[in-house]
Formats: sequence, C-alpha cells, structure tokens
Amino acid sequence: MVKSNLSKKTEINKKVLICILYHNLKCNLENFFKKIDTSKNFDFLIILDGVKKIKNQKKIFKKFKKIKILKIKKQKNSIPKNRNLAIKYLKKKHYILLFLDSDIMPNKNLVKNHLNFHIKNKRIDVAGGFVKPSFEIKTKSIWQILDGCMSWFTSVNTGKSKLVKFPYHLPTCNLSIKSSVFKKKIFFNEKIETGEDAQFCKNVREKEGKIMLISNAEVVHDDRVYFREFLEHQLKWGSHQYYTLYKENFFNNKLKLLFYPCFFIIYPILMPLINLFLSFLIILPWVKKKFYFILLQPLIYLVYLLKGLFTLKESISDSKNIFVS
Repeated sequence: MVKSNLSKKTEINKKVLICILYHNLKCNLENFFKKIDTSKNFDFLIILDGVKKIKNQKKIFKKFKKIKILKIKKQKNSIPKNRNLAIKYLKKKHYILLFLDSDIMPNKNLVKNHLNFHIKNKRIDVAGGFVKPSFEIKTKSIWQILDGCMSWFTSVNTGKSKLVKFPYHLPTCNLSIKSSVFKKKIFFNEKIETGEDAQFCKNVREKEGKIMLISNAEVVHDDRVYFREFLEHQLKWGSHQYYTLYKENFFNNKLKLLFYPCFFIIYPILMPLINLFLSFLIILPWVKKKFYFILLQPLIYLVYLLKGLFTLKESISDSKNIFVS
C-alpha cells in the first residue's frame, strides 16, 4: 500500500483541479460531494455534456461554494473533447488534474491520496485507483455483473500498487495526471467517441511516461443494470477498438492502399481467435479472485464476437471516408 509521510505544508502548496463530466440527470452529485473532501486546495470543474443543469443543483451550490460549471452543447465525440477542455482550465497553481465521473462514488480521502502519491512519486506521470463494481455491493442483474467484469482490469482490487503496462490502461473515471504531462503535447483523441483513456495511456507510454495503479484511491462505479444500455456501451467499444487496437498500430499513409485490403481479408479470419483471447484477458483477474467467474466466459466471448463485428463495420465506414476524401 502507498503511504505518505508528507507534511501538511507540502500538501497546501499543491493544488488540484477536479473535473467531473456530467451527462446523465440520474446521477446525484449531492451524495458525491457529501463523500469527498471539499478542501480549499481543491477546485471543482463540472462540465455539463448536453444537459442544462445537474440534479439538485441549487441545493448543491448552497452547500458547496467552490464549483465552476461549464455548459457544453451535445456534440460528436464529446467525451474526449470535454476532457481536453478541462486541460485548458489548468492554472500554474494546479499540480495535478483529477478526472472523476459523475457515476462513481468516492471516499473522503480520494483526492488527498491522489495528490500525495504524485508529490511523493515524481517519476510517475499518471495514476489511477481501483474501480469497484456496484454489483459487489448490491447485485441487481446479470448485465450489471457483466458490465462490472468487462469494464476495466482495475475492477479487481488486489490491494497492491503496480505499474500499468501494455495492453492494459487506466480508466478516466478515476484518473490523476500531473500538469507537466500536457507540456509534452499529450491530449485526448477527439476522433473517437469512447476509449479515449486507452489511447491516452498509449500516448503517455510512447513519450516514455509511467502509469501506476495505486491501492488507496478506490471508487465505486455505478454499473449498467439493463441489457440495452450494457450492450450499447460494449458495441461502442467495439467500434473504437478498430482505431485503438488496429489502425493506430498498423496504419501508414504511404501504405494505406494496402492496409484496408489486408485488414478486410485477415481480420474476419482471425476475429474469433482475437476476441477469444481478449475475452480471456478481461475475465482472468476475476477468475484469479474467485474461480466461479469462469462461468461468465461464454457470455463474455459472445459479446466480444459482437464487438468484433462492430470493429469490422467501423473499418468499412473509415475506408469510405479515406478514399472519398
């Protein structure tokens, strides 16, 4: 476990900008702010993505004064665009930028633990905490369990901090980044709708940055309970995987005439094996925790096959745009 012996004076000199993306009126931030430490050293920025206000807004503003709200019209690929917008609001006083989603529940010392970790570990650029699935607190449906298991490898709390290496990444629902990282011109990819966190982590590694999963910064994520919202989310991931797994790694402008024919020939043949591997990769941490999670493997593999079809569909759409332009 990461421990900090930092003085209070050191902590006071370092400020944190906390950015919350808000796009679902069902999320009640009143409970969020009751849980989290609202110290004077922490600045809160709430970005409203396609909604006019947050739930219980007047009540929240009456209790918590240091909150700035930005109203943004709903647009294509709004998530990475809004994350980049948050970067623009960083000031010299901010040592780290902490992204938290509106559908997570923090603990009181979450921000302090993120900050102390970065102060103590100068060589680590990005840090994230474990993301506990809501089904571990109260199970409501099989889709909630699948959503929790298939979201991130950080869902299984091992109680140990560790460096995060390829092919894993940290989710932006609980992610802190040193302000100095953005001087390297590392930003979120605005060409994709989801998966901006995976792409961001890849870019950090390419600039020789280090990413760490820390043990004392856990949040609880409110997972999708209903089949439709679970499946829609997974299929969106299937579409963005075309960019993060394939195009980003194999595409070359000089050889673009070869990339698409090769992809259309090779990927459909290898898709069942690739997605079988990915499905085992995602369930493995859960099986290590409790073996009976292996029973979810057939369902997870089926979902990955559907995601693979959407990967192929996205590649066809992308090829049309490339050759038409």
